[in-house]
Amino acid sequence: MNKYEHITRMEHILNTHTEKIAALNEMLDFIEAHRADYRALIEYYYSDQRNQDLADDEKGLIPESLHRGVLSEDSICDLMTDSYEIGLRMLETAHDIFKNR
Repeated sequence: MNKYEHITRMEHILNTHTEKIAALNEMLDFIEAHRADYRALIEYYYSDQRNQDLADDEKGLIPESLHRGVLSEDSICDLMTDSYEIGLRMLETAHDIFKNR
């Protein structure tokens, strides 16, 4: 091992983490900026309107060409579960960051 190889390794860690933190900030900016849209989607999931849309889809009234993933059995529920789990993961990671800074 080169006497200064650790500097190269630390430089890589610094650069990688700097890049990933910047990307995470961009993602968090998006999530924060679109919270109202997410809440609207969740409200739609539990709404009478979605129930009517499901009934209309079952009757074949919604054109086949219309994308309707929001009417699938699991798509919105999966997103809610993923969001919840990511929130917990962010809390755990934040706790570790503050504890070990």
